[in-house]
Amino acid sequence: MCLIILVNDTKSLSFKDMETAYKRNSDGFGIMYMNKKNEFVSDKFTPKNFNEIKNFFNVHKVNAKGQIAIHFRFTTEGKTNKKNCHPFICYKTDQRQIGFMHNGARLPIPLINKNYSDTWHFNEHYLKAVLRKNPNLILNSDYQSELEDHIDNDKMVFLDSKSEKFIIINETIGNYRGGNWFSNDYWHDVPKISYRIDNDFNYYGNNHILERSLNDYQIDFLSDDEIKKSDNQSIYDFVDDCFYSEDMTPIYNLVDRYKKKVS
Repeated sequence: MCLIILVNDTKSLSFKDMETAYKRNSDGFGIMYMNKKNEFVSDKFTPKNFNEIKNFFNVHKVNAKGQIAIHFRFTTEGKTNKKNCHPFICYKTDQRQIGFMHNGARLPIPLINKNYSDTWHFNEHYLKAVLRKNPNLILNSDYQSELEDHIDNDKMVFLDSKSEKFIIINETIGNYRGGNWFSNDYWHDVPKISYRIDNDFNYYGNNHILERSLNDYQIDFLSDDEIKKSDNQSIYDFVDDCFYSEDMTPIYNLVDRYKKKVS
């Protein structure tokens, strides 16, 4: 599912929060910003541990002029490698660059090459073609609204070097923590949980079940044996709740958890 953080205030961004984000999205890390020389900076890699991310971020942080966008990748499509890490460059000339990051279940684009992610395909086969003719579109509010409709509940963050502006697509679906914008909150230690009032059970996260009571809600862990004993209706309810909450992460995490056990 990934996570984007638009850092407006580095002092309010804790390394504890970043480490939690890394633990749940450990397949890549990237950064983009304007530096103090008014140059567009984009860098990314596949980290082996959080210390690598911490050191990488600290090196870039001192060079940033202002806001910084960072991206934690969770692989859903394509290989886990640097090419599929974010940000991607959707427009580039000697005078101007536009980069972007994506967070969401699946962009509406055909996957022609299984080695590359849906974001890579969206960039190569849609964004580059659109912005090549008119890069100023990314600053147009009508186009931004059109893009929001096109990607549904996914989120994107663009950086345009000419205007030196960050543009958030579907900003209201994300949330602010301190002075910084987060594209979702399922990564956090105390995640916000959506639930259906007509259901007795709701599922959330890697292997969590939310059990309903009269006065409050309590999260219990679901064991492997309990998962194996789940009937078809439980599975249908699980998938249905994921779609209802517009968060496919529990499904991806469950598949990732058991994919090595499937022959």
